[in-house]
Amino acid sequence: MQEGLAGALARDPGIDIVGRAGTGQEGIALAQTEKPDVTLLDLHLPDMGGVAILERLRQLNPEVRVLIITASEQADMLLQAVAAGAAGYLTKRATPEEIRQAVITVYGGGSVINPMLAAHLLREYSRAPDGTGTVRPLLTEREREVLRLVAQGYTDKEIAGELYVSARTVQNHLASVRTKLGLSRRAELARWAAEHAL
Repeated sequence: MQEGLAGALARDPGIDIVGRAGTGQEGIALAQTEKPDVTLLDLHLPDMGGVAILERLRQLNPEVRVLIITASEQADMLLQAVAAGAAGYLTKRATPEEIRQAVITVYGGGSVINPMLAAHLLREYSRAPDGTGTVRPLLTEREREVLRLVAQGYTDKEIAGELYVSARTVQNHLASVRTKLGLSRRAELARWAAEHAL
């Protein structure tokens, strides 16, 4: 797959391939040194989940445009990727020309989503029943776990112990949740979790 993508993109004189990686860690390291404008990312890599890689890439370089190219056609994966900042989402059924055009579109500031999956996104972001047009925030599964424990009164350290992660990781998840929900105080987060039956 990687060979095919590289070959298709290399034929376009306007596209320079600055690096290729087979694992998430390799990709993150390359992104730090090469600072690519567009990164093509598979969601299923041997060492890390694609959404975690996407979030890390966006932390390192907020300007990078990430185009997901994956075998997954699950709505949940699409929604998580978009929530994490993906600029595009194609399945591996896309032709080399579709991928080339997607890279150009994403580089230019546009977004590309596989038409078969676009309906999932439209449903998720449809207007709220009360007509306010509020978008339901998209939290990852881990963010929902952290928020559920906050609602149960756990401290960051206790949450870290419960989920087998560092307290710093918990704080990063909470910072992401606060941004997505537009809430700052812990009590507000707990109330939101209770209201949404987490």
